[in-house]
Amino acid sequence: MCKRRGLAGVALFLLVLSQPVLSEDAKTTLPVVTEGVLDNGLQYTLAPIKSDAGRIDIRLSVEAGSLDETDEQSGVAHMVEHLVFRGSDAWPEGVSAALAKKGWSRGANYNAVTNYERTQFMMSPPDGVKGLDLALQALAQMTAHARITQPDLDDERKVILEEWRGKLGVAARMNQQRIAALRADSPYPDRPTIGNVESIEHTPAATLKAFYQRWYHPDNMRLLIIGDFEPEKVKALITKHFAGLPAIAVPVRQESQYNQQLKKQFRVIHLQDSESGGSQVSWVNRFDEKQMQGTEGYRDRLINQITLTVLSRQLKRQQSALPDSIGNIVARKSETGRSTVAFGLFVDVMPGDFQLGLATLIRERERLMRYGLSVDDFARVKSDILDAAKRLEEKPENRTFSEWVQTLAIAWQQNQPYADAQQRGVRAVAELKTIDMADINTRLNTWLQATDQLVQFSVPGRYVYSVPLPSEIQRMVTTIAGEPLTPVAKEKTSVSVPLPEHDTSGKRTSVKNFPTESVQEWRLSNGDRVVWMKTPLAKDRIWFQAQSEAGYLGRGLNAWQAQLAAQLAGFGAPTGWTDDGYVQWKRDQELWLNISQQPDTLEVTGSAPYKRLDSLLHAYQLLHTDNHMNAASLKSSVMMLARRRLMQEGSLFALRQMEVTELRYGGPALELPDATQLSALNSEQLTTQWKKISAAPVTYFVMANLPEATLRQAVERYLAGIKRGAGLPAEPYLALPGHRERRSQLNKEPKAEVRLWSFSNEVWSPERAAQVSIAKNLVNRHLKNVLRDDARGIYSLSLETVLNDKTNRIETELRFSTSPERAAELVQIAKKAFKNADSQINDRTVQEMKASFQRAETSRQHDYYTLQRRLILSYRHYDNPGYLSRVSSLDKAITTDGVRAVASRIYNPDNLVIYTVLPQETK
Repeated sequence: MCKRRGLAGVALFLLVLSQPVLSEDAKTTLPVVTEGVLDNGLQYTLAPIKSDAGRIDIRLSVEAGSLDETDEQSGVAHMVEHLVFRGSDAWPEGVSAALAKKGWSRGANYNAVTNYERTQFMMSPPDGVKGLDLALQALAQMTAHARITQPDLDDERKVILEEWRGKLGVAARMNQQRIAALRADSPYPDRPTIGNVESIEHTPAATLKAFYQRWYHPDNMRLLIIGDFEPEKVKALITKHFAGLPAIAVPVRQESQYNQQLKKQFRVIHLQDSESGGSQVSWVNRFDEKQMQGTEGYRDRLINQITLTVLSRQLKRQQSALPDSIGNIVARKSETGRSTVAFGLFVDVMPGDFQLGLATLIRERERLMRYGLSVDDFARVKSDILDAAKRLEEKPENRTFSEWVQTLAIAWQQNQPYADAQQRGVRAVAELKTIDMADINTRLNTWLQATDQLVQFSVPGRYVYSVPLPSEIQRMVTTIAGEPLTPVAKEKTSVSVPLPEHDTSGKRTSVKNFPTESVQEWRLSNGDRVVWMKTPLAKDRIWFQAQSEAGYLGRGLNAWQAQLAAQLAGFGAPTGWTDDGYVQWKRDQELWLNISQQPDTLEVTGSAPYKRLDSLLHAYQLLHTDNHMNAASLKSSVMMLARRRLMQEGSLFALRQMEVTELRYGGPALELPDATQLSALNSEQLTTQWKKISAAPVTYFVMANLPEATLRQAVERYLAGIKRGAGLPAEPYLALPGHRERRSQLNKEPKAEVRLWSFSNEVWSPERAAQVSIAKNLVNRHLKNVLRDDARGIYSLSLETVLNDKTNRIETELRFSTSPERAAELVQIAKKAFKNADSQINDRTVQEMKASFQRAETSRQHDYYTLQRRLILSYRHYDNPGYLSRVSSLDKAITTDGVRAVASRIYNPDNLVIYTVLPQETK
């Protein structure tokens, strides 16, 4: 049986404010979806999308995860995920091996993931839709005919063990603590997907086979296929490979298995790890929201969204009233089960002020329960969402193939129908008419007064703190409930004042034309330069980047203050404007400006609609003439630096970083401020640093499809007269030459972490950079084959190789984790693999990569971002736009000999640093 529909259910309407999409791949509207069920229970969903000829994405979900394990099966769902890629009835040598013979690569063409509730297999055949038949054959073998033998398990557990080892670390340890706290009274804390070392090392194949035979049946599987195909032909293939599987019912599961057993309780939780820098107090309430699910729960979910947004606005406005050592209070809400959720208020505190942080949190919580949320904030948020919903109503949703895959797969994975943006807009407009202030305050009180409560203290590093008893906290609540409190101050009414005007007018003094590249180069009367490319890719927007020699290591700067000043400069507002008011003005103008600072350069990037050209350049001008450091951002940054400083005292991570810096560079580029320097820091110091930074001469790169006279008028008004000083050149901070290795016992976990860096001097050119990118992919593939498939010593690795156009070096970094006993062995294997990697490169592999490069170049021809980046590179190296004329022939440099040549230089034993971190000695 099957049915056709447009995934017409309703998903939660979301108001998203984001930067425009950078690329222009082919887009299509929501496909007409076919859904069906085979007689044996297998469900399938087919979404034909013709925008990308030949492309296809296949996903099969087995609805069984770690929550379906017994106490004796820890990690078995995940181990089964691995084993089904091994021997099967049709392919005893292994599914992975059979696919590899057909040119498939793990990761690129097939992969899998297991979580609490399901195991999902993903396939993207290298030959596109032509490979669908093979993909479905493989999935049928994996889900119905896997042999799961003891020899296969004994071999594969080596890789599984390394996957477990690779996940170890401070993030995992803190996450385990949070899961134990937030998901207490449920199976989640005792069912980690990866299992534990004992289960990985000792669980027999029979246990895996029992799990497989219990859950891997068509009635417990769902299939999603998206791509360039005819649905009837695909249904025939599904029937061919899956219809013959027996219909076997899986055990009925209780809903309680997926939720916390909520009750009236008050817990106090202490979260801490010697390597974690978190310093926070939170008050969390847990409750059930089963009524929010499905189409009928849409209105409730919309109320949730509005409530959380209004609350966040109000908490942000309250920041200025908080004590100096207390940071922002934020509200978060997250799912903890299928229908159970947690809502919390979180406050950042300076180490040592946990008691003050708790009192502040209780006081703000009491203020919310006493006075509720602001009707003015509610009106603004509701109006914003209504405006966005009306815009969505106007036209159907259009997405690229990749975007549709991601969007549809999320809804399918949650077993929810998908509604396109137009449908969500229509539904939101209708529902918003029924939502009033009483709905919002009722919802907030439901969250705040839920009786399953916990207070969490996140304590940084090795700081010693004893959390208070529940009874002590309850006494504080009672005391503060008797205090007189006032409502949160209303948002200041925005006074309709114009932006400050500062005379920075000047003249364009010269013009140089490059007609082949559609580029003009202007000189301005203040010495700055404008490089303007007129291109239809800009459409109706201006894309702008200002570059200057003003990095934080620049001459005459205090490095850490300069870095902080650049980070905060974009958050301030000009004279007469509030920070929030200025943010809203930029939003109304549809413009954005971002500041990014490297050791040697400063980049200010921005964009606005063509009709807002003056607003964009005016906002940039104000960064130089009328900028004020945002007090709240400064306070938050100082607290972050203080926590970081405290965490680094005796931290193994800090010791490792220090050793790496010494090993690679001979010392740090800059020192973190100490407590005295932080306490003395003020906005005037940062303003002084920013004035030095912003005075450095600038080259503007502008991409805009507008008349020359229009651009010239705005540039001469706002940019040509900005006062400039000297550049701030930075001494190069480069990795030192030579061969050095170090092994340190600085790991809390039972694993070795290996990092290898190497570089070879190589003058940058576009052609060489293309060869390096191809060689990197092939060397990466070779290393994975050698270290994982042959040596069975790792689960994954990270290889980063780039021809750095600033240092004129091919720079490589390899990272992997392994067992301490095999670290030295695998380092030697990696060295050998690097040395002979070029010999593994042949005409077939290079042509395969060349074809991929050509497809990517076709896409990049419609990508303004790539064009702008190449324009900037061209000026950096040639002081003209000539690189752009060479782009069309870049693929000619991708030859077997050329790629082999650079592959042999990715690893250079003469400039090599290897750092191995081993477990600490047990005492």
